[in-house]
Parts: sequence; structure tokens; C-alpha cells
Amino acid sequence: MILEGNPERTGNRQEKLILAVADITAMIIFSTVLCMTIEIFIAGLTVFQSIQARLAAIPVNLVTGRPYGWFRDRLFVLLSIDRSSPLKMILGDTLAFVIFQVPLYVIVLLFAGATWKQIAISSVFMSLIFSLARRPYGIFLDQCRSLSFRIVGSLKGREAEANDP
Repeated sequence: MILEGNPERTGNRQEKLILAVADITAMIIFSTVLCMTIEIFIAGLTVFQSIQARLAAIPVNLVTGRPYGWFRDRLFVLLSIDRSSPLKMILGDTLAFVIFQVPLYVIVLLFAGATWKQIAISSVFMSLIFSLARRPYGIFLDQCRSLSFRIVGSLKGREAEANDP
């Protein structure tokens, strides 16, 4: 399974769908909570601007949730992160975020009407805070994936029991 550190496995169609749903869900939940906090309390966006940014981010998260998970998995393989080194996990999650997410975040804030000053402050703080929060997000992402596979496995088990005479 991909969760066990083997992202090179091709997997079947159902596994890819489970990963996509888990990755997108994790990204929407985590980024909404963290980004609104930063946008309102640090960058000075109004609640309305932050809500606009989060609403604008939903389509972005829908489109980028799985590619980000895929990118993170591949980056971990490239950097030989075997999930046994917390320092490597932190480095990998932080690098994945900075390379993949910060440019997208700037675009979302532009659509929300943030000023360049607000965007700069928010992006710098987002990078700093996400340097700390990336590992918790990585853990959250892995837990969402694991939970998704357990739910599907449980549903398959119930289906099999229902079909047994």
C-alpha cells in the first residue's frame, strides 16, 4: 500500500480514487483552518477577504490536492525519505510545501483582492508557519489516507458479508 512508504506502486483504479479523495479532503480541511488564522490574525485580511480566499482556494485544492500528494510522495522517494527519520520527514514536507504550494497561495490571495503587501506578509508568514505545520500536515494527510483505506475496506467487508448466503 502507498501508505507504507511505497509510492512507486502503481495501484489499481480504486486505490488511486481513494488517495485522490483523501488528499483533497486533507488539503481543504487543513488549509482552511490554518490559512484563515494566518490571513486574519497576522496578515490583516478582513474576515470577508479570508472567506473569499478560502472559497477561491476550494477549486484550487480540488485540482491540486492529489497532485500535491503525488508530488510529496515522489519527493520523498527522490530524497530517500523512509519515514523512519523525523528530521527527513520535516525537511521533505517543508520542501514539498514551499515548492508546490506557495506560488498557488499567492494566486489565491490575488483573486481574493489582497494587496501585494498583504500577499508578501501572508506568504512569508505562511512559509514560516508551514515550516512548522508541514509535518503535522504530513501526518494529517497520512492519517486521512489510512482512514480512507480502512473505511473502504470496512465497506467491502460488509458487502461481502451481505452477499454470503
